[in-house]
Amino acid sequence: MEHNTTDFPRNDTLGDWSSGVSSSTDLALPGAQSSAFKRHLIRSRYGGPPPKRAVPAIRLDAGFKWNLQALANAADAVESGGKSPVSALNELGVRVSYSVLQQGGPAHCPSFTVAVTVADMTFEGWGHSKREARAAAARACLAALLARAGRLLPAPPRHQDFTSDDPPNGQASEFQCLEMKTKQQNALPKPVVEPPAVNVSASAALFGPPVPVPAHKSPINTLYENYPGLTFICTYGDGSPLDSMQAPLQLSHSMRFKVVCQIKDQKFEGYGSSKKLAKLAAARAALGELHEARAAPQRVFTSAPLPQLLADHVARLVNEKFNELMRGDLVHSKRKVLAGIVITINYSVEGARVIAVTTGTKCVSGEHMSVTGMALNDCHAEVAARRCLQRHLYAQLLMYASSPDPRKPIPQSDLEPLPDGGYQLKLDRQIHLYVSTAPCGDGRIFSPHEHNEAEPDKHPNRLARGQLRTKIESGEGTIPVKNCNNFIQTWDGVLQGERLLTMSCSDKVARWCVVGLQGALLARLLRPVYLHALVLGSLLHPHHLHRAICGRIESYISSLPPPFRLHRPMLARAASTEARTPARAPSFSVCWSCASPVPEIVNATTGKLENGQPSLLCKQSMFARWQYLVTRLPLLPQETEPGVINKSVPSDLENLPYNEAKQLCTTYQVAKECLVEAFEKANLGRWVKKPIEQDNFVCDIHNPDPNALFA
Repeated sequence: MEHNTTDFPRNDTLGDWSSGVSSSTDLALPGAQSSAFKRHLIRSRYGGPPPKRAVPAIRLDAGFKWNLQALANAADAVESGGKSPVSALNELGVRVSYSVLQQGGPAHCPSFTVAVTVADMTFEGWGHSKREARAAAARACLAALLARAGRLLPAPPRHQDFTSDDPPNGQASEFQCLEMKTKQQNALPKPVVEPPAVNVSASAALFGPPVPVPAHKSPINTLYENYPGLTFICTYGDGSPLDSMQAPLQLSHSMRFKVVCQIKDQKFEGYGSSKKLAKLAAARAALGELHEARAAPQRVFTSAPLPQLLADHVARLVNEKFNELMRGDLVHSKRKVLAGIVITINYSVEGARVIAVTTGTKCVSGEHMSVTGMALNDCHAEVAARRCLQRHLYAQLLMYASSPDPRKPIPQSDLEPLPDGGYQLKLDRQIHLYVSTAPCGDGRIFSPHEHNEAEPDKHPNRLARGQLRTKIESGEGTIPVKNCNNFIQTWDGVLQGERLLTMSCSDKVARWCVVGLQGALLARLLRPVYLHALVLGSLLHPHHLHRAICGRIESYISSLPPPFRLHRPMLARAASTEARTPARAPSFSVCWSCASPVPEIVNATTGKLENGQPSLLCKQSMFARWQYLVTRLPLLPQETEPGVINKSVPSDLENLPYNEAKQLCTTYQVAKECLVEAFEKANLGRWVKKPIEQDNFVCDIHNPDPNALFA
């Protein structure tokens, strides 16, 4: 047969296909152009009415002749998702019949094989339901018809086979056509065809081919395969049954439903905003404990693994404590970011205690800055949780200050005395920080849909990664410090209208990994208290978070005075994922510490309580606690490092300014300066400090009652 190349008008062509085939591709038509048709072309070119154009078509051996344009339109509708393959095939105007050839598989994941008969052809398709199998068979038929015309129907999205060890690799064009009922010499070729040469798309030329996403089994199906006797029990988040008269109102959106997965005598819990997500979270928790599955996103991304069961337990304790504190308070139970600190003993779930629970995403307004240390500058949940931990550490030191012998260990305390003076966190205690989402700043600057590549930053000059970033006054989000006008903030400049800048939470966590969580004041009494694990409820990207908290400075920081060091906490994500809430964040912060029975509600704009009183977490309160303890407890011994000597505590504490008190621990200040220099050496920006007038105050609380001061 002679192949002629004909340029069809737009309404007679297949259009632009995703495979890159142009509209003027060669078509094998039944028969060459007739001389009458050529005469019609000449007459239409030199005058006279134009003749009717011959419709491009393909002829089947059984006598059917299908319009090629109709096939193209049907394929376009299937490819774009506008129509299902079954509907597109039915609209071609030919008799179509379906039959179920085979049905099998387990009850929780059945499999069906359906055959479709069109004209003299029969095709088969496979799926987990009859509907899915019918669609696969119809797509195979459309692919075969288009292959006859030299076209290729794009493969459908690959469906995962949860019942096999290996994911299926069958595509629509790879379904085999069954033996035809009427065998003839010119049999229709199988749908598996060699694809024609296609043009590379512009996006593929610029960015390269798309990275294939590996298929993984669902955790639920994996559990069913390995533990057939398991059960899932769904309730509301507080444990009340689903058939209750009224759903609980105080539950957060991400904790609305609770699913308990029971395997023999073991139970695993999962929470979610829907029953499906809660069941999936319970299955992930079970796999993480039973198989120690470290597949993303439940993998621990550091050398020392944190058990998934412990990560889920930490997240559950914080969420349950918050729901308990906010029960009946619908206004203050609204939150966007939740954080909490849990202390464990030897990484054991038994005996884990919640130390702090906080919420918040705002910073103080510049006009409400305090020269007496009465206002909280940063009410982000992570920062407030750290201040609540410091309040707990002060309460632990009060136990020693109130005992007859401050050097004698107290079993129920989390701290222990050192032989030469000072205290430290007991070696069997671990501090875990839970945050419902990634900390703002560098740890959150990534796309949640990025692939977890081994080297995410391939470009050698990509300097945007790792930059120090600041929070913006009266807003959410962060900006790089290089975009700031001034690195030195002044009091009068802020009052004149300059936006008050506060370092991002990612940068502050990075500082805690060097100088500890205890702060400058407690560093005179305590050895550095480091974070052992960071558990996130959502948006955990291992490479970005590791870079944000320790990776970006580990090659530049040096000469840290002992006992300070660069500490690398373990990273994990809870199986019960936190739901994204696009609503506007509230302007208050809920702060609870185990030292107090009720939480504080702080106005994040003013940095004070809603009634205008200062918070027990403010600098003034912390300074008063420190002054009470520093004269009653043995201090850490002075370092013998050359040039690093701790200053002695003056006897006149009433006239000691707050900023000078922080300078008494020289080793802490040297470690902090090493951190700032490391960021500058890495070309990541300069740490932005608050106006110096903020810390130039003395303690206004004299001869306080310890029960009221440390309550």
